Amino acid sequence: MRKIAVAAVAAMTVSMAATPALTTPALAAPADPVKALQKTLKPGKGVTFRDATSLVNDSGTTTFLRRTGKWQFGKRGIAASDITAQVKKYSGGVFNRLYAVDGGRTIWVGGKSWTTHKVDVFSPGDGTFAKEPLGSTGSYTGSYGQLVNPAEPATLKVLLKGKKKGRTYSGKIGYATLRKVSPWFRASMPFGGGAGDAVLTYALTLGPDSLPRKLVTSRQAVDNVPTDGRFQMVTTYTGWGSRVSVAPPAKSRIR
Repeated sequence: MRKIAVAAVAAMTVSMAATPALTTPALAAPADPVKALQKTLKPGKGVTFRDATSLVNDSGTTTFLRRTGKWQFGKRGIAASDITAQVKKYSGGVFNRLYAVDGGRTIWVGGKSWTTHKVDVFSPGDGTFAKEPLGSTGSYTGSYGQLVNPAEPATLKVLLKGKKKGRTYSGKIGYATLRKVSPWFRASMPFGGGAGDAVLTYALTLGPDSLPRKLVTSRQAVDNVPTDGRFQMVTTYTGWGSRVSVAPPAKSRIR
């Protein structure tokens, strides 16, 4: 019996030695965010977004502008956008100066844009479009929307230089830097991008796929209008790499 037991133990030892050791697979390292973004920048693909702009001051937080939109990508970045804005009107204080911020839709394709927003003193109305003379991405309202665009590799690269905590990067970025690296900023602020020394604070959160999921930026309201407080923009992104098509409005819809 003793010989049989010894033989059994020996057989088990040989069997265990022949079996590969079980190991816990290493967690995959997160992808480089810029490279992850570049993989999505294919013609006919894009992303959708929502953003909200609020005035933050001693009286609290007042959200007055909400936008939904989509970007269509080209080989080199954003080739077109389609943005619809909704505005909640308030009276008194700074809001009396924001009378030109109104609801509407702007289609931007390759540097040209058409809008249902008021252009000068003319308001298209009835859902028809007017040619936007400056070719901006959101007409006058666009300068109050999200000015920082993490769908641009050069812009994202700058944002990633901020302080990192988990999947969130935070810091400051100046208008001068944005004007240099970001075509979107230049198209959204066609009058030169505000004060040359203006600065935005930001917090960019990436998803598990290393692509932008949420961006919060803030700037002094006086950079736009003479008033205290700050404008805060909160943007969320969904559907990176989904099929997106943006085209100019039909000629029959342009006045």
